[in-house]
Amino acid sequence: MAELPSEIMYDILSRMPVKSLARFRCVSKLWCNYINDSYLETMHAKRAPADNPMLIMFHQIPSNLPNSPCRLSLLEYKDTCTLEVRKKPPVMEFMCKSFSYRFPDDIILGSCNGLLYSSKGHHDGNMLVVIHPLRRECYELPPINRSITHPQQTWGIGCDEESYRLRVEESFGLGFDESTNTFKMVSVVLSEEYLCTMVHVLGTDSWRKIPQVSSYPITGEGVFANGCLHWLINDEYPIYLGRPVIRFDMANEEFGLIHPPQKRPSGWIKELLVDLHGEVGYVYHIVNRRIEVWVLKERGWVMHCEFRQKPPLPKGFVKILGFWNENGDVLMTDNRKRMFIYNLKSDNLYEDSFIGWDENSATDIRMYRSSYFFQPPLKRQKLV
Repeated sequence: MAELPSEIMYDILSRMPVKSLARFRCVSKLWCNYINDSYLETMHAKRAPADNPMLIMFHQIPSNLPNSPCRLSLLEYKDTCTLEVRKKPPVMEFMCKSFSYRFPDDIILGSCNGLLYSSKGHHDGNMLVVIHPLRRECYELPPINRSITHPQQTWGIGCDEESYRLRVEESFGLGFDESTNTFKMVSVVLSEEYLCTMVHVLGTDSWRKIPQVSSYPITGEGVFANGCLHWLINDEYPIYLGRPVIRFDMANEEFGLIHPPQKRPSGWIKELLVDLHGEVGYVYHIVNRRIEVWVLKERGWVMHCEFRQKPPLPKGFVKILGFWNENGDVLMTDNRKRMFIYNLKSDNLYEDSFIGWDENSATDIRMYRSSYFFQPPLKRQKLV
């Protein structure tokens, strides 16, 4: 195929799934050049078939040491009800912040258009790492400057020695700005005194502060959909009627507020925002009773499904990972990393299991919306 005319090569490659392109890139330098060409990206977006959902696992051993290496693996079906951790190929390792065994589900902080991001420890705060799983590449973002040496650089925090001990929390989100064709990382910083918003354009070497701030502190993963990032407001604030969603428009760099789908149900409630095939999903988990999944449409929230928390689902908190297929079946996991699927048509629950993972490692499982084409001029992190 190396002797075929370039137009034929582009035509063939533009019809391949992204997982195939990731493998073909290793065939030769010529093939790599074809696959990295922006011309192929345009053709591929119009012609390639939609890929099936992918599951990826991140595990960190040990998880209690600073900057422990994290390993990325794919999950594949061994049979109809068993998933297996595929260690080769592709596998990549990268440095990430240490996490507690008790809370292993935040190794990956979020995703956008085939990119994922995690955090490294740093003396000035968190340093973010952007990961492209199929290209097996990592990119380091510059840290947000935390130095409190001058009143103009304090973000409203006092500049005495006591300031260094003030609690500072950060929430992040990665989105794509179609107006400038750039990825932007957004950080909402909460100090003891007030909120601050910082924006970083991937490919640049700094962050910038913008005047717009969120009306409430935010928490959790930022879900990108329809040109906006979405977060839940912090659950430490007493919202009796429900937890609204904070929206950030990537092009205008402005915040907005979206009311929750309904009045907050009674009982032990866990709310969650989740990416549902490119749409924002709002999950009410009335623990040990039922789970409601809502989807944000153009005219407001629409109920997708509601089902009881009954066997084979365990008691306690269950995490929604996303839609398992085009039918809208819901994929879930528990703290023991068992996998469950709610079948929308039959209203039944099924359990999947998987093998090949270390129970002593901190583990994060993600549903991955694959994308191959991304070439940011960033500082690449050396893989472990």
